[in-house]
Amino acid sequence: MNAKIFIAGSGGIGQAAGLILAQYNFFPCTLYFGDISSDANQRAMDFVTKGVTHECNVESVLMPSEGTTEELDSILRKCDIILDCLPGSQAPRIAGLARKHNCHYANLTEYVQETKDVIALSKDADTGFVLQTGLAPGFINVLAHRLYEEFRDEYGTEIVH
Repeated sequence: MNAKIFIAGSGGIGQAAGLILAQYNFFPCTLYFGDISSDANQRAMDFVTKGVTHECNVESVLMPSEGTTEELDSILRKCDIILDCLPGSQAPRIAGLARKHNCHYANLTEYVQETKDVIALSKDADTGFVLQTGLAPGFINVLAHRLYEEFRDEYGTEIVH
């Protein structure tokens, strides 16, 4: 299986996610970066290809700031998953593209209304829609809890101020 993963947003978070997916994948994958900036796409592709310790397939496509293009649709038709690293306000648009192209969808946003919009949009979808997977509050809480456990174990206390 060669999973095709579209990363919407080629900024710092998109780059980091791409590098993690490329380096620590348990299956071959092709990454597609999409952004409104061709420079951001190039930086993301360079970051991933220079950061991995093995060969990986990385491509990019220029995204419009709203709607879609034939080039973007052509890439999304090939993809299995869309990882949405764009600002939260874009979540309904990108989720709509995932639904249109029968892709699984994951986003990082914590925006409440946009999440509700995506839930409504994904009703009866044949693919998975995983929402609010971002760093805050999710990962930050996990990290804080782990640090608390280490502190508790080292200093023998149950209360941290």
